[in-house]
Amino acid sequence: MQADGLIAENAAPAGTPVRRARRVYQLTDKGRRRFGELVADTGPHNYTDDGFGVHLAFFNRTPAEARMRILEGRRRQVEERREGLREAVARASSSFDRYTRQLHQLGLESSEREVKWLNELIAAERAAPNPAEQT
Repeated sequence: MQADGLIAENAAPAGTPVRRARRVYQLTDKGRRRFGELVADTGPHNYTDDGFGVHLAFFNRTPAEARMRILEGRRRQVEERREGLREAVARASSSFDRYTRQLHQLGLESSEREVKWLNELIAAERAAPNPAEQT
């Protein structure tokens, strides 16, 4: 990132005692622009478990339209996973041991909770005042 000019190392102020080699970096203007591009990205890779978690951490800096697309995309993905788990639980009810059935059930319940949570986030996002309308 430093080689790409996205971050720059801050030198320690003169007279600051240094106990360990600690490096502090800050975003450059180019880095801020790139960060803005990344948080506004709404591609499908942002709906995955890893991609969604990273995006969620920066939602306060993500444009509202991008947040909605990401939340709705994540909800679609989790709903698809939930349906697959429902089918697996129905098929496996007699063919697996009780522990395997319970594991499938746990995954299904987790997916159902996440869909409910995402629905709540989407509803709150829709109910939030539009900053453009507040001027």
